[in-house]
Amino acid sequence: MVGKRLRRWLHRAAVTAKDVGERDHLPGLATVGRVPAAAGGTDPGVSPTEFAGALLIVARDGDPALRQAVLDGLGTAAAPWWLAVDKALRQRWWSTSHWSRRLAADLADGEVDELHLVVAGCHHNGRIREAAAVRLADRTHPAAAAVLALRACDWVAEVRHQARTAIEGWPPVPDGPVLTTLAELAFALRGRREGAWLAQRVDQILRDLPARQLQPLLSARDRATRRAAYRAAIAADQLNLDQLTTAAVSDGDLPIRTMCAQAAVRAAADPARLHAMLASRTAQVRTAALEALIAHGDPDVAEAALPDRHPLVRATAQATLRRAGSDPAERYRRLAAAQAPEPGTIAGLGETGTADDADTVARWLSHPRARGRVEAIRALRRLGVTRPAELVPMLRDDSAAVTRQAVATLRREPGAVERPALEALLAAGNAPHVRFAGYRLLTTGDDAWQRMAVNLRLLDDADERLRASAQADLTAWLDNEAATTYHAPSRDRAAELDSLIERTRPVLGEHRARLLRFHAGLETAG
Repeated sequence: MVGKRLRRWLHRAAVTAKDVGERDHLPGLATVGRVPAAAGGTDPGVSPTEFAGALLIVARDGDPALRQAVLDGLGTAAAPWWLAVDKALRQRWWSTSHWSRRLAADLADGEVDELHLVVAGCHHNGRIREAAAVRLADRTHPAAAAVLALRACDWVAEVRHQARTAIEGWPPVPDGPVLTTLAELAFALRGRREGAWLAQRVDQILRDLPARQLQPLLSARDRATRRAAYRAAIAADQLNLDQLTTAAVSDGDLPIRTMCAQAAVRAAADPARLHAMLASRTAQVRTAALEALIAHGDPDVAEAALPDRHPLVRATAQATLRRAGSDPAERYRRLAAAQAPEPGTIAGLGETGTADDADTVARWLSHPRARGRVEAIRALRRLGVTRPAELVPMLRDDSAAVTRQAVATLRREPGAVERPALEALLAAGNAPHVRFAGYRLLTTGDDAWQRMAVNLRLLDDADERLRASAQADLTAWLDNEAATTYHAPSRDRAAELDSLIERTRPVLGEHRARLLRFHAGLETAG
């Protein structure tokens, strides 16, 4: 029940409403046809601001069926939508002064339906929010729980107190949609100055929940809620091994997959049941299963994991073979001799082999899969071998990932590729990633004037990425390196720079154009 202090203020507000001939500035009810469908926040065509105005109209003038439909829609809304609508409603209430004061009178003594309480809980006036929080204490609709969650993190102490008292006073712990809504908002609000209390309260609620009530939260749409639910369920030993391994393999959230994998390893009396986790797409999960199986005397899994696509898993398998007295490089050499070996095999040979393995690795620079070609280039780099003649053709590879790796190796040896070959890569008809490869190699090394000329030529290029890179590189050179570039350009290069600077002056701007001319030792233009 609303306290005496607050009721007196609400009564004074109601008297003011009778004395002042105010009007609310809201459009008519005919404009709110999409409101019930938009209440859940799934209609991208309705903004929170637009929805807030229509919501106030429905709450004020809608018939009971329409109000209930909107309330139920709000009960399904996700936390980000609630945060946006709460902010929009506080702004929109300023245009409804007359109804605000009528609502104050109803909150003091009258009967107020749930939708009225929900919109009152998002009022710009703290006393109205406080009164709404008091009245919402015994309501069990998810939308009511959402408003209490918002107000439990309110910036006004009296509002926070009422909302928190309401949440703590729920006799049975709510479950189903009410608890899910409360949890989603609690974790969304945790970063606010007053948000820690609610998140901690929800964590405590989840830790004390029986499995039946906790189960729905394990499939909540909100990742933070699912994480908290899984933490609570694992701590209370509420999940069996099948549930843990299933979540470790298939849940969409990495922390949950990792958490469940670790719990599954601890819970597995029979490690053989962990084999399913070896098929996980997450390296940490596969590694946890691999380590557990190896520890329980299943060394065959280590050899099978040698070609894994992730270095963490490969490292675990390699270490196991070494402890058993085997050389993983020998295994990789045999696997690499096969027709189109797995990319992980090529990577593993680069990790464990020697420079003598370079020929075996280089054979797979023509691997049919782009990932295989990528790993072949990386493996050669790990082995300390650079073969420019074999890598230059890969600068024109169909895969941008392959080209990036070729560039990463060739940049370590400036001058290994002739300039005409690089200029050909930069030609306008090539694929964007091929042109960018040419750009990176042409701007590598100690030739500052070649670098400047390439950047100037690209300032008005049709490729946005090349334009932006050229501008950024020119700026970085002027800011950090120009003052320590002591050698002058050659006569031919100076003439080229002179022409390029004048051509790109509209892009450069007068100040940068003068700076470039000064550092290049060119006469000031006309």
